Amino acid sequence: MIPKNITLDIDFNYFLTQQYPVGSSCIKHQLDEQRDLRESDAFPATVSKNNTEIRQIFFEPSQVNFDIIGYKLNIDVVTISAILQSPGNFIPIHRDTFFQINKRFPNDKRTKVRANIFLEDWQPGHLIQYETNNGWKTADNWKQGQGIMWGSDTPHIGANVGLTDKYTLQVSGFLLD
Repeated sequence: MIPKNITLDIDFNYFLTQQYPVGSSCIKHQLDEQRDLRESDAFPATVSKNNTEIRQIFFEPSQVNFDIIGYKLNIDVVTISAILQSPGNFIPIHRDTFFQINKRFPNDKRTKVRANIFLEDWQPGHLIQYETNNGWKTADNWKQGQGIMWGSDTPHIGANVGLTDKYTLQVSGFLLD
């Protein structure tokens, strides 16, 4: 699936006012599962648990209306989460492996997708880079509710080299035809 630009028109205040948990590093599974994206079996020494932290909340259908969000994005939603990425942190190059979807639906052959939605207007230093057929693209200067949808074949990077927290919403599931 070629990444595509999307827009989600809902009230994002609920996601922005949550108490985000203490962060954890996002690199552990990448070391084991995605070696093909690096030249060596290890990250450089400067990539550590201290600068790859994300603070993530997973929501249940009783907390967030999966059906409305799915309808607006054309996705049969399986999971919705929000991530707070503090200044100075990044997520190294990776592909989404859809662990939760594969665990819950191991035999489902429908196209798995993730919609990455920006919960606030862009701030300097907030970025996502992703690979397309034409090379690498950088997402910046976004407006609240804009985002990118991709499948498991799209390498991407998320970074916050700015001075304010970066908030994103991840909606994962099966693309509807």
